[in-house]
Amino acid sequence: MIKGIGIDLVENDRIKVLYDKYGIKFAKKILSDIEFDEFLNINSSSEYLSKNFASKEALSKALGTGLYRKGVFPSAITVAHTTSGKPFFLIDMFLEKLLYELSASSLHLSISDSNRHSIAMVIME
Repeated sequence: MIKGIGIDLVENDRIKVLYDKYGIKFAKKILSDIEFDEFLNINSSSEYLSKNFASKEALSKALGTGLYRKGVFPSAITVAHTTSGKPFFLIDMFLEKLLYELSASSLHLSISDSNRHSIAMVIME
């Protein structure tokens, strides 16, 4: 049973401007420690930030909280990928507690991007 749906569309240029202005400080604000380590070894830094931010915003909408409320901070959420590239959220104790409170048991994440935009959709069951 679907408990929540969230979607977010990000303009990649907007994230690039923020990253160019604030650099690593901005990246640390929206990436978990695991993501930040990965971020340091990639070429397309602003695209990586855009996709991860869109994913976290979509999750916050599926949860019904929005970002920065009820402890839902971007840096507390980790987007990971299977060996085949499928994105998913690492379910830590924080997310597990939120899912339990919402009587939800799983999250599904889909991410897509173009030169101009990044989009993410989350379905919470």
